Amino acid sequence: MNEFDQVGTEQDGGPAGGVWRDAPAGPGGSPDGNPHGPATSHRAPPPPPRWREGAYGCEPPPRRSVFGSHFVQSCLAAGCATIAAPFILVFTALLLFGAMAGSGLDKAASALDSEDASPNLRVKVVRKGDGDGTVALIAVTGTIEGRGSQLEGAGMMTFVADQLRAAAGDPAVKAIVLQVDSPGGGLTASDLIYDEVRRAKTKGKPVLAWAGGLMASGGYYIAAPCDGIMASPTATIGSIGVVMQHFQVAGLLERLGIKVDPLTTGARKDIGSPFREMTPEERKLLQEYIDHAHRRFIDIVAEGRRLPPERVELLADGRIFTADASLEYGLVDRIGYLEDALEWAEELTGTPGMRVIAYRKVMTLSDILAESRRLAADAFAALLAELADSRRIRAE
Repeated sequence: MNEFDQVGTEQDGGPAGGVWRDAPAGPGGSPDGNPHGPATSHRAPPPPPRWREGAYGCEPPPRRSVFGSHFVQSCLAAGCATIAAPFILVFTALLLFGAMAGSGLDKAASALDSEDASPNLRVKVVRKGDGDGTVALIAVTGTIEGRGSQLEGAGMMTFVADQLRAAAGDPAVKAIVLQVDSPGGGLTASDLIYDEVRRAKTKGKPVLAWAGGLMASGGYYIAAPCDGIMASPTATIGSIGVVMQHFQVAGLLERLGIKVDPLTTGARKDIGSPFREMTPEERKLLQEYIDHAHRRFIDIVAEGRRLPPERVELLADGRIFTADASLEYGLVDRIGYLEDALEWAEELTGTPGMRVIAYRKVMTLSDILAESRRLAADAFAALLAELADSRRIRAE
């Protein structure tokens, strides 16, 4: 060992027992690359960089963190999280208070006129009118889905059903217009909204449907029983039919060496399983199932549109139609814009100049608490991620 060799220890940045040695020599055998050997000087040259012999050859010594050991860094991260926690709680409390206060003000400012209206809804005046009546504009936008029932459930299904019941039970509402822009969705969710449309019609109020962009599949399912359907000039109508998606991944699992071996109480308990191929008998059973749903769809369209079932069957192969073609085939009654649909409602009721209202959902205390918890959890997770990133950068 020459005067430049040193033994690394934990105190000087090296591992215990680790040996630091000279940097590789230059072309002439000298660490500084001088082909004539070390430079002649009364002062010793500065020590070369100390490199550690590691698992992959010579490695530079690790950089020391300004915060010391991992234990100290962990303590600092925990301390920062503890300090930030009260601020997150205060933010959540303010958010909760503001949401509750805003909800209360909105309910007081937009109280529903009918006692039969749902307590989960508030009214927003979309257009003021100079007449006596009111038109309820109910939007059905996006995929039709939901859980539970019309009375007690979640999702679009329950929200639309609440609006239909509120409009049907409000004596100030003279007509209902469904603003549909949906590609369809779940069969049961669509059927439950269809039932609410039928019930609203029994109150003696005309129910119209207007297709803004897309009224397909389940979107047309819920519009079929309406007293009239109007489509915008560029709307897409139709897609009358039922589809059941089936994914088969048995070949992929076989390549991965994975085998699924279920235990069932019947030969068809796992019918439609993606982990094996479907037998011809199983495919026939599932086809009969969706054929039954398809037949109900055809009957609903035939009854609502007052068309022969045989004619609807010709149109019910899943195809879509333009607004002009839909008018020709009897799938819609008129072509126009939303204002035209509202004027149509005034014509049916004989009440011109009606105001237009829409319903908004009132957040309950449980909804507010759930949203507050979600926001607080997201904020705390972002804080921990930021601390982890800063710790990683310091360690590097």
